[in-house]
Amino acid sequence: MRLTTPPEFRSEAMLLGIDFDQIDQLLRHEAEEHGLDVHNGHGRSTWCETEMGEFGAKKRGNNVLVFARAHRPEWLSAIQEAIVEHLAETMPEIARDLRWSSLADIGKLPANFSFAQVGEVRQIGAAFLRMRLHGADLARLATTDSIHFRFVLPPDGDPAPEWPRIGPNGQVQWPAGAKALHRPVYTVCDIDADAGWLDTDIYLHDGGRITEWAKSNPVGAKVGLMGPSGGGIPEAKRLILAGDETAYPAMARIIAQACDAQGEAYLLGRSADYPIPERQGMTVSHLAGGMDELTAILRENIHDTATYIWMASEKGSIAAVRQLLFNGIGHDKHLTHLAAYWSKGGPEQGT
Repeated sequence: MRLTTPPEFRSEAMLLGIDFDQIDQLLRHEAEEHGLDVHNGHGRSTWCETEMGEFGAKKRGNNVLVFARAHRPEWLSAIQEAIVEHLAETMPEIARDLRWSSLADIGKLPANFSFAQVGEVRQIGAAFLRMRLHGADLARLATTDSIHFRFVLPPDGDPAPEWPRIGPNGQVQWPAGAKALHRPVYTVCDIDADAGWLDTDIYLHDGGRITEWAKSNPVGAKVGLMGPSGGGIPEAKRLILAGDETAYPAMARIIAQACDAQGEAYLLGRSADYPIPERQGMTVSHLAGGMDELTAILRENIHDTATYIWMASEKGSIAAVRQLLFNGIGHDKHLTHLAAYWSKGGPEQGT
């Protein structure tokens, strides 16, 4: 039984002939893997909270009602899509046939999608390019409660790319095959929505499609922006930040805008010349010992129960820190943001 009011913007989809226990287990697995709060209603409903809203399921006889609820309208599509992606991993046929209740916008671009044009691209430090993107409808990305977006890049040399649309089932339909779009997650490093631009920083690494594209000087190219997505600026008096190069842009944004917070930021990557802002009360250190040194620091310094711990890195490193914080130290899950930005052998790293 819930005692709070659900987020305002909502959508539902019915899964026919599905055992509720299957969906319940899937939700609990996602909550455990991503450190989300999970709630239940007398064994007949389960839901998880995120920064953007919540998602969950209710038992309906022999069927299951899946729901998405968002604090802002443009976040609803992102939560819907996340549900579909999670279902597709274990129940691909169910995910394919899922029909959301919001069908009024069939054939339109998703509410959280817009176009942009590449402007200036310049080197910052040894391992990053800073790219300015110009476009309308950027106000939704000028937020501190969700500071990331998906870079939507068409196939190389495609003169007539296809873009995501709302399908007959209410889901976002992405082009497939030769028309498939590349869509890694990046950080909004700086933005002026009124002037119509945002800056994002691209970590240069071997084999990255965005890396090679950005190095080709794509000034004037048309790209898509999907979002916002992911976490935002923590509201805390004391912060510990940590991450490798893929996390440096987000760490820099947090340090610049979490003006009341004091604490430490630990750079775990091989490079350390990324322009992290200098601010009184926040110290920045490059840990040559990487994860081993970080875990030792966490063991010795997490005595203040009000410390908010933010970390983004490789999936295995995040799992190790999650184990340490929750099972070893007993830190409050509400005071953490632990994100796997990439995995070894997995898809391209974003920032």
